[in-house]
Amino acid sequence: MTRCVAIAVAALLAATPAWGHTFPPVRTVVVQVESCEVVLLVGYRPGTGEPTEAILARVASQPKSQMLDALRGVMTAYAMAPFTVNLDGKPLVPTTVRAKIGLESGGARPMVVVLVTYAMATKGSLSVTSRDPRSTQISWQDRGASRVDLHDAPAQGKRFNGVASFLLSLSAPTGDSCATSQASESSR
Repeated sequence: MTRCVAIAVAALLAATPAWGHTFPPVRTVVVQVESCEVVLLVGYRPGTGEPTEAILARVASQPKSQMLDALRGVMTAYAMAPFTVNLDGKPLVPTTVRAKIGLESGGARPMVVVLVTYAMATKGSLSVTSRDPRSTQISWQDRGASRVDLHDAPAQGKRFNGVASFLLSLSAPTGDSCATSQASESSR
């Protein structure tokens, strides 16, 4: 396994964009509203050239046995760095963060998909803000929770490019299902 990681990192370090073409970083965000939580699915590909080289240089300095975990951690940090998630102006803390890494076709750049969950048992104004709107695309889905005020919400399922701030007005979950599901999760 570590030999494969070392070979992949070496191949990435040696890869340069063909014919001088460069590509900017891309962050694709899907905000998914559930009955008791909000989930962000963030896909990230660094820009070609120096941005990719900087990420790989940080990983290359790690022992071979730690390269895969280091790449996952560095890519996750880069993917999430420009984002803040707030409810009524107060920052939210993730309850879970999971990440999977891969290579774009042709092996020129690493990429990561990050799944971040936030407990959301109250109503309020949800804000997802990006400090790098040029590289950000955001869409959203209400997964049957009926918590989003559709009157003031942007179109569901439509991708919005160049977004600096994305707002959704959320109602409280119905019943006490969040207290029950959170209690059973913490007992695991």
